Amino acid sequence: MADEKSTILLVDDAEINIFMLEEILNDLGYETLSATSAAEATAQIKDKMPHLVLLDIMMPDINGYEFCQMLKENPRTRDIPVIFVSAAESDDEREKAFEIGGVDFIRKPFDVTEIKTRVKTHLSIFNLRSELEENNRKLNRVISEQNKKIADEKKRILKNIAALSNENQSGRSEMVAANSRMLSQALNFTEKYENKISGPFIEGIEIASMIRGIDSKLFNIFFAEDDKNVSVSAAADVVKSFSEKWDGTGEPDGLKEEEIPLAARIVSITGGFENLIEDGCGREEAFEKMKADKGIIYDPYLLDLFIRIEKQIKS
Repeated sequence: MADEKSTILLVDDAEINIFMLEEILNDLGYETLSATSAAEATAQIKDKMPHLVLLDIMMPDINGYEFCQMLKENPRTRDIPVIFVSAAESDDEREKAFEIGGVDFIRKPFDVTEIKTRVKTHLSIFNLRSELEENNRKLNRVISEQNKKIADEKKRILKNIAALSNENQSGRSEMVAANSRMLSQALNFTEKYENKISGPFIEGIEIASMIRGIDSKLFNIFFAEDDKNVSVSAAADVVKSFSEKWDGTGEPDGLKEEEIPLAARIVSITGGFENLIEDGCGREEAFEKMKADKGIIYDPYLLDLFIRIEKQIKS
């Protein structure tokens, strides 16, 4: 017995053919819809989506090939299996039916057993594929939820490490974090980086500013280098590369210019400023010393912006 939920749309301009097909398919337990033209068939589909279409080739408005192409071009209907039912004897006609997306071709006058067998087969395939797609969607939702939980836990660990680091450094790291956030937010209003700096990216930089001195190998025990979470990825870039220099003489990899991750270039500037303040420089002196290292240690574009917003920079 057929799945009672399966609905089959019959499209044929000869009502006798529709009547015969209805008798066969209703007897098997399928629900049938009927249309004598492509326009009627389109209206039927809008009202109720079928699981299978039995389609005649010769029709009064547009032919079956054109109607099938319309179905396949529409994302909503492209997965509905289409079986062509036609009196055409030409192998070319049959080949064309498959080329435009038909799953089968039945010649008229049709055989009852053949109709039953082909319909059952293609509905079974359609239902199995639909079930597989639904299972994949459920699996992807579960994976997405698990990934979010993992990402949230990683961020929680990062924040705890950052809090501990800041406590040990008497607030210095918190100052670097605040200035890193300020510089990152300012970047979003520049022509080069307009609307490219996301909230999670800023959060990652802010956290990493507090733990930039942590051993990168220890960091990677908890956070894989290929992590796809934006916050964790930004933090990883800072931990690994904040000691790189714009001219390529830094560590650990001797990266130069924009080979250095943006997050690391930002914290290189905010961390460098805080180090100068900690060493006893006044604000103006610190800015002047940093200008002397423009294009050597620091990204010139970022440093110019840092200096432009100097009144907002904390020290």
